[in-house]
Amino acid sequence: MSDDEGQRAREAAFRLLAVRARSASELRQRLRKKGFPPELVDNVITDLQAKGYQSDEDFARQFAREKWTLSGWGPARVRRELRAKGITPELTGQVVDETYADADLVEAVLPFAQKRWRSTEGLPAETRRRRLTGFLQRRGYDWGTVRRVLERVGTHPLRFTKPPLLKERGRSKTGGEVESP
Repeated sequence: MSDDEGQRAREAAFRLLAVRARSASELRQRLRKKGFPPELVDNVITDLQAKGYQSDEDFARQFAREKWTLSGWGPARVRRELRAKGITPELTGQVVDETYADADLVEAVLPFAQKRWRSTEGLPAETRRRRLTGFLQRRGYDWGTVRRVLERVGTHPLRFTKPPLLKERGRSKTGGEVESP
């Protein structure tokens, strides 16, 4: 390992960080892919962190904030993507909790949902509901949020009530006798 190779690895790291912020794990992968030895890569990353050029905490906060405000991602998707980028579970949980602490998820996602709902006009209600549900869940919203959004866009998601008995020639679908009205 020469000083020249160390300098080239630092320059490569700076070029990668100039494009966008990266987690240490992403930076490590990219530098190793460029052919730098693992020990050198670890030393370069440690040096960058010590000098304040790379921070997983700063990266995670920026990533979560951008994906929430610019892309409308929900907590589950942000959490999943941060973990995929090598951010620790503890830091991921802390950042996601902070990012969504004051957020009214239903109000925030409603414009996306209404746009998607209008784009499926003409389809059967169940198909529209199913597509909107999938859309919102892929974006990282839990069922409770999805259900409230569905109610707000004018649909009626699964109602957990017992359906009325259907009348058919004096008999209910369950086989019992039904009095005529």
